[in-house]
Amino acid sequence: MLAVAPAAQAQPSINGGATWTGWTSVGQSNQLGVFGAGSTTDVYEIYRSVFTFNNNAVSGGATGGGPTGGTTGFGTGAFSTGAFANGNTILGVGVRRVSGATLPLTATVKFDLDNDSYQAASSVGGVDGRVSFTEWSETRDFTVQFEGASGWRGGTLTMQAGNGTRYGGPYDAQGVVGGIGSGVSYDWPFRAFGQSDSYQMFFDLDAMRAIYGVANPFNQNVNFTGIGTFAPQVQIAINGLGSNVATFSAPTTVSTVPEPASALLVGAGLLGCAIAARRRRTSA
Repeated sequence: MLAVAPAAQAQPSINGGATWTGWTSVGQSNQLGVFGAGSTTDVYEIYRSVFTFNNNAVSGGATGGGPTGGTTGFGTGAFSTGAFANGNTILGVGVRRVSGATLPLTATVKFDLDNDSYQAASSVGGVDGRVSFTEWSETRDFTVQFEGASGWRGGTLTMQAGNGTRYGGPYDAQGVVGGIGSGVSYDWPFRAFGQSDSYQMFFDLDAMRAIYGVANPFNQNVNFTGIGTFAPQVQIAINGLGSNVATFSAPTTVSTVPEPASALLVGAGLLGCAIAARRRRTSA
């Protein structure tokens, strides 16, 4: 049988949404199975990507990244040591405005780490979606905000130290000091880059677990006990545009899938083995 090497992994375009090469669309925010709550007229398309970082850079005139916005890209500092290093696993989440409101002042991404809490509404416009961090988060889930009005700089990360109110908890949200409203923006291991009607957000899963998976990182909050472990699939609820909240599942591991040509070679090899085995049986 022929030995076939895995296909080279496609790297996503990183340009604030000027193009979406290497991204997967998970649908629009007013689509059944994606719509979670809020407006059905503020519509945006959602994209996702998971890839291994490999000297990736920002292009296409996108703005954002770093503690002060601008075009600082994936550079790191005191609060993101080890982030965006080659070999790290990166989760990308993207938004492209379709209709309705302009891009939000703060984009919020809520992580359900064991993929069992958030869920879409049973109908578009319905009110039974489970997308509220206050209600549906579980211990060590977290949410991230970006400051779109300030050049898409990193905002805040807030973890759930108890449980959401729907799980009997007191909603004990604890953040690492910095970001939106505090006058301080740190160089977190997550980045956002925007164009006029789209933005792309990137989360270094390896660095985030190492940095935020411990108690009281940077000695900023003794009540911050550390985020949990990422399951192979996480459920995300996103305030992407206006008052519309959508939810979708995203992988947290990179898979290697053989290219079509490679798959054909594998198939040909298996067929050849089968024919050879049949000839041996016939001649025996």
